[in-house]
Amino acid sequence: MANRFHYTDKDGWNAVRAQQTWRFKVSQPKDPSRPAGVYFTDIEPTEANLRVLHKKLRVPKIKQEYIFWFTKTEGLVQLHDGLGRDRHIFFSEVDFDIEPPHQKYQGKTDELKGPFQ
Repeated sequence: MANRFHYTDKDGWNAVRAQQTWRFKVSQPKDPSRPAGVYFTDIEPTEANLRVLHKKLRVPKIKQEYIFWFTKTEGLVQLHDGLGRDRHIFFSEVDFDIEPPHQKYQGKTDELKGPFQ
């Protein structure tokens, strides 16, 4: 079972967690070269990995404050951006639902401790 994570800010966290089935809605990233979608990663929320998230994947610090951890991978496509970030980015071109059996954690990123199994 593969782990996936979605990092977000407080507003995004409140919007998604308000529903029993988490629904992540499609949006256009600020980077216009990326396709519209919902983005996820397999990078775990350890201190070292969050630095990678910020520098390599360009996730701003404000969007790292909250996290959703889940195990559903069906329907996610690995991004192929040609910039060496491909192996850590997954996305859906349509709104993506995570049903309760696949939900592992939602809350402040710095409160989530491993192991991530």
